Amino acid sequence: MLLVRWSVEASRLIRLQSVCLQRSSSLVKGIVMRNILFVHQSADMYGSDKVLLSLVAGLDRSRFTPIVVLPCKGPLLIALEENGIRCHLVPLVRAGRTLFSIKGLLSLPVEAWRSVRAISRVLRGERIDIVHSNTLAVLSGTVWAWLKRVPHVWHVHEIIERPLVVRKGFAWLLRLFTHKVICNSHATMQLLLQDQPALQKKTVVVWNGIDREQPADATKTAAFRQELGLTDDDVLVALLGRINRWKGQGLLVEAAEQLEKRARHHLYYVAVGSPPDGQVHFLRTLEARIVQSPAREKISLLSFTSDIWTVWDACDIAVVPSTEPEPFGMVALEAMASGRPVVAANHGGLAEIVVPDKTGLLFEPNNPRSLADAIETLADNKTLRDEMGHAGKLLAAEKFSVAAYVAGVSAVYDSATA
Repeated sequence: MLLVRWSVEASRLIRLQSVCLQRSSSLVKGIVMRNILFVHQSADMYGSDKVLLSLVAGLDRSRFTPIVVLPCKGPLLIALEENGIRCHLVPLVRAGRTLFSIKGLLSLPVEAWRSVRAISRVLRGERIDIVHSNTLAVLSGTVWAWLKRVPHVWHVHEIIERPLVVRKGFAWLLRLFTHKVICNSHATMQLLLQDQPALQKKTVVVWNGIDREQPADATKTAAFRQELGLTDDDVLVALLGRINRWKGQGLLVEAAEQLEKRARHHLYYVAVGSPPDGQVHFLRTLEARIVQSPAREKISLLSFTSDIWTVWDACDIAVVPSTEPEPFGMVALEAMASGRPVVAANHGGLAEIVVPDKTGLLFEPNNPRSLADAIETLADNKTLRDEMGHAGKLLAAEKFSVAAYVAGVSAVYDSATA
């Protein structure tokens, strides 16, 4: 027992020594080294997860040392560790249906105490300069930063329109318990300011960034289309994203039915994604809807894959038919980085990404006929698809790069600790 305890203490001292050496070296160079604690609510690999990975991997290590806290294992944890990012698994208080129940609210103080204690345990003896809570869904970082009196940056990746009490409650929390608020789009920021105008002084918009470093693989692309039974003349429409109540998979099925009635038989559709944990009923409902659809032979439903680039390269048109406003719309940016035209719902952050008639088309939200018209326009004109895809690829590289994203967030860190 004494040997185990000695080993743990020795490991901690070695880590502290390494940190001290890094800080000493930075001071000699005139650089202020800051430890950033990232608190994130999942270990999946969807929008906010990918954004976190690109941020911590892209930070200037001569200025910032990232430490990530996650609630569980998953593909995000694997990717972070592959990038040499130090990670810890601790219980986190996360906003959700369970939390906002009577039982959840009654147990909140105990769960918050356990979470704060667990974070303090893994960080024992270390200095944290900034706490970065990534998404509104995670509350533990807010509580820990407040108790430890550490500057808190809350990164908002959500647009919460209802319930009204939850929407206003989060705006209130942001006003009282954070030094800086980062919003991933102007649409996200405007909703917050509507409820808390005082947030204007400490809120900034930093668009998410993406760099596609993986080149297209013609063999994998051809194999993917072959698995779907497609010919070179067929046009594939792709939707990537979680299967939930608002990502719009059902709306795409309705549009596919309309296009089938218009004799657009060369059109095929693939929806790629999985439901959140505990919400498999969304998948079952979608499966039942497709089985009953007149266009069922044209629609493929695939589970989540980490190889998103093969899907984008294999498709001809990307669709983002979200029935509620997207805070940003990372999948639209991925499609643009792959040179694909985007058909997107004209609300939320998507309207800030897709340039109408240049990089894609915007359609009336929740209108299957409007969606079908936009898909038909691109499906019948390969030259237009190529032109929009090329323009989107250039825009993604110029305006939505990871370098620009990391620089924007780094500036917020500097401001928070000024």
